[in-house]
Amino acid sequence: MVSRIGRLMVFALLALTSVTPSTLSSNRGPYGRNPALIPFLFTSVRLPSQNASFVSRRFLTDSTHAAALTDDFLSQSDKRYRTPFWFPNGGLLGPTGVLDHAPYAARIFLDHVAAYGKVHGVTFTIMPYLNGYGPQNTVQPPDARLDLGNPRVRANIVAECERYVSPTVAGSYVKGAARAFDGIVIDIEPAGDPEFFSTLKTLMAEIRSSFDGMGLKDKKIGIATPQYTEKTPKPNWGWNSSDYHSMARYVNYIVAMTYDSGLEKPAYQRWMYDQTIHILKAVSGASWNFDKDHPQPANGVKVLMGLPGFHTQTKAHDPKIENVASGAPGIFGAWVYLGDVLGGTDRKSASYFQGAFMFSHDGGAADSIYARYNQDWQEWENFFCKWC
Repeated sequence: MVSRIGRLMVFALLALTSVTPSTLSSNRGPYGRNPALIPFLFTSVRLPSQNASFVSRRFLTDSTHAAALTDDFLSQSDKRYRTPFWFPNGGLLGPTGVLDHAPYAARIFLDHVAAYGKVHGVTFTIMPYLNGYGPQNTVQPPDARLDLGNPRVRANIVAECERYVSPTVAGSYVKGAARAFDGIVIDIEPAGDPEFFSTLKTLMAEIRSSFDGMGLKDKKIGIATPQYTEKTPKPNWGWNSSDYHSMARYVNYIVAMTYDSGLEKPAYQRWMYDQTIHILKAVSGASWNFDKDHPQPANGVKVLMGLPGFHTQTKAHDPKIENVASGAPGIFGAWVYLGDVLGGTDRKSASYFQGAFMFSHDGGAADSIYARYNQDWQEWENFFCKWC
């Protein structure tokens, strides 16, 4: 239960970070109430405390530096950022569904995670993500894309997932390590095409069946998802409410990649507010008032909303507009709005929110284009971690 002091602290947070009627309630409508007033109405919705970090491939492949990188980020995650979930880059899936190369430093990484947890009495959930190119990814050559309609390709992907979670399967990446990984995250882009989306659900079901068949029912499955869209026809790089609700039945974590928005003016806070509202309501089934075709997921699925920790300017991403300082209050304001126990908000949808994640971190080099200690992680701490 959030205490009176806690409610006042949240109110102060929202007030100081400009979550105000002018920033979040510019349009009247179902999402137009002022979130800054809502913390006083809280009675039981828990503050988000299970935030996550995407970390670069170096952590699992750079045998020379993996130990130092891991030890440093373990301490930062535990003491400063309070991000107990890690999604290290587990590799690129080639067109046959096989990784381009093995995670040579995985054992070093896992041994250091286990040692830190034992000494400090903390638990980290570590789920590598495997990325690949969907058939509609025209940036990549056709022979680099994944055909999930091919059972052999799916079987190869399932086998790669097994090697991360089991020390006993053939070719295990975690054999001899002090611990295994806690699950796997699949990131195949784009994934909005209806036919490909259907085969993606089949893949997720096959991964679950494989883990369960090995007696590893506790291993988790996540999927990195595109931004929410209401456009018709639906773009390949977006998911609508039905996509989100349908996929939520197959996974433990929806990891929404809510960046690369293409915004050209400072509207990222409001955009993130809307993305969070729509995704949570879609996953929960509230977008359809929990009708018979859209019941609440019964598998304990949770949602993490993404923030950009990268600083290169592209057509889709302007770091001056789309950044952690702007996005974090949008996510937090949406969660607060949904958690209001009075007046037409949706605590059921709020309960599916686990926290936020940042993409990405590559070791904290001073000239890094990715998440930097002196900027993004401080913004992260300012919003999410001090309330954990």
